[in-house]
Amino acid sequence: MKSVLKKIGCILFGSTLLSTSFMAVYALEKYGNVNDFLDDDLVKNGNPDVYIVVGENSAALDVTSANQISAKIGTLTYSEIVIEEESTVEYQIIGKSESINLLDGTDKLDSTGTEKSWILVTAADDSYSNYFNNDEGNSFSYSGFSEADQTKSLGEFGYLLELDDMDPENHFESDDDATEIIFTRIIDSNKNVNSQTFDIGKDMVYASIIYPNQVSAFKLSKELKEGYEIPFLGDRYRIVKIDENEGIIYLGTPSYDGTIEQNEYISLGEYQVVLGEILESEDKYSVQISVLRNGKIIKEHTEILSSDKSFSFIAGGIGVTVHDVWLNSAADTGYADITICKSILELELGEEYIDDWEVRTVNNNGGTIDFLKTYEDSAVGIALVYTGSDVERIKDGDKLEIADYVKLVFDDEDDLDKMIAQYKAERTVTTGSTGGTVITQSGKVPEVILDIEIELDEADKNLILIGGPVANKLTEELQNDGKINIDNESPATAILVEGAANGNDVLVVAGGDRYSTESAVLSIINLI
Repeated sequence: MKSVLKKIGCILFGSTLLSTSFMAVYALEKYGNVNDFLDDDLVKNGNPDVYIVVGENSAALDVTSANQISAKIGTLTYSEIVIEEESTVEYQIIGKSESINLLDGTDKLDSTGTEKSWILVTAADDSYSNYFNNDEGNSFSYSGFSEADQTKSLGEFGYLLELDDMDPENHFESDDDATEIIFTRIIDSNKNVNSQTFDIGKDMVYASIIYPNQVSAFKLSKELKEGYEIPFLGDRYRIVKIDENEGIIYLGTPSYDGTIEQNEYISLGEYQVVLGEILESEDKYSVQISVLRNGKIIKEHTEILSSDKSFSFIAGGIGVTVHDVWLNSAADTGYADITICKSILELELGEEYIDDWEVRTVNNNGGTIDFLKTYEDSAVGIALVYTGSDVERIKDGDKLEIADYVKLVFDDEDDLDKMIAQYKAERTVTTGSTGGTVITQSGKVPEVILDIEIELDEADKNLILIGGPVANKLTEELQNDGKINIDNESPATAILVEGAANGNDVLVVAGGDRYSTESAVLSIINLI
């Protein structure tokens, strides 16, 4: 017996799927011990003990309803382990870059009668920041920055986060890297030797940039992809979804990353993600995923995949990325590599993420780094660009906040010939379990089958029949035997016929038309 048959799959992929959140639930007429059946007979020994049956020629709404009930029953099959102990560790992360004296040397920042400016750059590893140093002779320039006389590397800033592998689960067979980088342009404000006062315009940028893992050169030639792991303000995130049309990049922290079989689901606290059947036709794959929140379907997403075999979407407070799908050798069971992320961050390009810091993409445009408000294929990173008022008359003891993350600190060390600039930062990190953490395991959803695939006198499980006698031949058989009575005028109805399927119970969920049938289904879902 096939689960979620190709006939059902084809109807699903061609129809508009309706979420329960948009449908009203009307009064349900119940006959027999419906509530007891829903409470006690849907799951046995942690596995579904019921088939969901729809008619071969059912309307798309009946098929959708069958999948909704199947997904809801599946939520009853997972187990939970609660960690009661409390075990946490707090530690400080403290870091500082190299320092530079803005008033030292023949090329010092301030010069009599001449306004000069430097870009100070630091990164998690000095190989990245040194690449931008003018002394290295590299050709990168910075569109959006006012023209600067020189770029000065402040070397390694260990506080910033570097990832040695953007692909920890090997979805892309890549070991490329990512790093955080800070750019700040400082301007001589007085044009006098040893003035010790400086200005900073709107030329401060925090960036998270990806790049190929090449020892010989730092090249900005990688492009952002859904599924990459990148740093952002000191934490690791996956790129969950890139919405180019809306100009939004979604980041999240992975809660599940692995392979699941069709009709299985993963439960993450209040959310459950169900993988429907994977169908193959002419080298294309159709896959349907349902997302539930506390047992109610909030999104059903269907995608037809070609050679790239990947897609992502956001549902409520989670993000789902399907990296790859395939069928087994018998072509009767589908599998998917899937990542589910929580703690979603929505980065809208051109909008403030924090006060005075606007989200942009980092783009490598032929050697010029652009910080754009739109998404282009040349995007190699994510940036926060300062858009506040110019910062003027910087002097000894001043500290500039960079994206509420690090500080650029100025110190003259009580010497008129010095003005030391240095990036510094510190924060407290807590690791471990604080108790009460719920760990959920994957479960199974009931099979959804067609009425032509099963006989009442051969059933080995309980049955839920979707649709009246016109739509479902098993419902028609029960009607002809006088065990139920449903006609075109029937409201939303649920009838339990005990022992009618080879000794197993049968629940008929139907109405006088497809809409009253759907209303009956939604009522049943609320009772499960």
